[in-house]
Amino acid sequence: MTTRRRWLVALAVLAALSLIVAACGDDDATTTTEAVTTTEAPTTTGAPTTTEAPTTTEPVAEMLFDTGVALAPCADAVNEGNGCIYLGTLSDFTGAFKTQAPMLSAGHADFWARVNAAGGIGPEGQKFDVIIKDENIQDTGYLPDQHVTAYEAIRGNVAALAETLGTSQTLAALPRFIEDNTVAAVSTWYSGWSFPEVDHGLILETGTNYCFESMNAFDFAVQAMATLGVPTNDAGVPQFTYAIVGFPGDYGGDYAFGVKYAAAQYGLGDPVAEVTQIPEFMGGTVEEAVVALVTAKPNVVFLAAGPMELAHLMGGVYGGGHQTALYIGAGPTMNLALLQVPELVPLLEGAYYQTAYWLPQDSDTPGHAAMRAAAEAAGRDMNTLGVAYSAGWTMQYAIKAALEQAITNGDLTRAGILAAVGQLTDVDYEGMLPNRGFAGTAAEDAWRGVSVNDIDTTAADGVVSVTGYFVGPTAEGYDFSAPCTVLGG
Repeated sequence: MTTRRRWLVALAVLAALSLIVAACGDDDATTTTEAVTTTEAPTTTGAPTTTEAPTTTEPVAEMLFDTGVALAPCADAVNEGNGCIYLGTLSDFTGAFKTQAPMLSAGHADFWARVNAAGGIGPEGQKFDVIIKDENIQDTGYLPDQHVTAYEAIRGNVAALAETLGTSQTLAALPRFIEDNTVAAVSTWYSGWSFPEVDHGLILETGTNYCFESMNAFDFAVQAMATLGVPTNDAGVPQFTYAIVGFPGDYGGDYAFGVKYAAAQYGLGDPVAEVTQIPEFMGGTVEEAVVALVTAKPNVVFLAAGPMELAHLMGGVYGGGHQTALYIGAGPTMNLALLQVPELVPLLEGAYYQTAYWLPQDSDTPGHAAMRAAAEAAGRDMNTLGVAYSAGWTMQYAIKAALEQAITNGDLTRAGILAAVGQLTDVDYEGMLPNRGFAGTAAEDAWRGVSVNDIDTTAADGVVSVTGYFVGPTAEGYDFSAPCTVLGG
């Protein structure tokens, strides 16, 4: 682990914070305008032009199928002679994550473009292209009711979902997924997705959950405090104080549970401050959190919020007189837009680490190399895509494995795809993540590791790993027999 220097930044960075709203995005601003204009991800603002499932005129032998599958070549097939499997996307093109959604969709599109260019999936004589039509990409606005409406618009078109974004949003539509046996890759890291009593086996998560993420963050903080010379007790544990700031719901709830559980393992007790931060896009402000942190003066701040909250919080606390805190933010706290404000970069370099669900985009793995090549082939600039592009790409591996298993089983019905998920024991992520299964228990299958990243302005996504992918002792030893936070749905 590299040694984190103390704050070596000037008060002048505070003047840059007025620029963060424009840089990070509010209801009218975009987070990374270059990404939005160059990803060329298909979007839709209305209902699809058809609600009829694709049909076939020349079925191949012994393959069961229903909604969203065409066994004969279809008009938009990439490979002549292949059938088609249609996927859908429920993402947020107009709400809180409107700048991330095009990058997520670009990741989906490039993943399947690579698969189709290699001949599609399935054995010779029973191959399929996997297609995400424009009309099957729906805007949810990050609203649960709109999420349900968006699913209804494509319900009769698709075999599975390449993405469903948001926890409460996905939970709102889940009864319909259950009714249809619709398998979906999810853009949230709620600990409940690992349990069939929550997701009925339909939701395919990618990367560790918020709970394990924060346990690893705490283990890292213990090492960082030791490196900085914080006094230790007789057991060798640095005696530091900590605070938690997080959004309400599963994100902040799961994350806070993991922090406090890890603290207890080290005998460090309760946080000196804990603030539930309403997102700024929903009208929240960081003022309460700033006052709490300046008053309590924690050594470490654990943050489960967004990039705008990160920037305003760090600046407010520093300007308020507490200038020695170390910040460790969950994956969604980092956005490339933060590095577009030069005065802010020293602040981040001096006191911020990010935990992430997989290694940065510049990493040397077969999957990362394939992703970069696919982005280049699509004419995209990796320096504008950010972590959402990696997320969009990586979450497709489990969908691909489920479809391949369903083809092997001769059953591409939605029920058949769901049954195939229950047979997955070793999904290959080409080194981007450790292989994992979906057939076992949560304790057996769930990822428990993260990468801890430092700011690197020369990197494609603005970060460099200082740990590699690692599983700390707290997450390793945790009995994962129930969700860390229980939500409705």
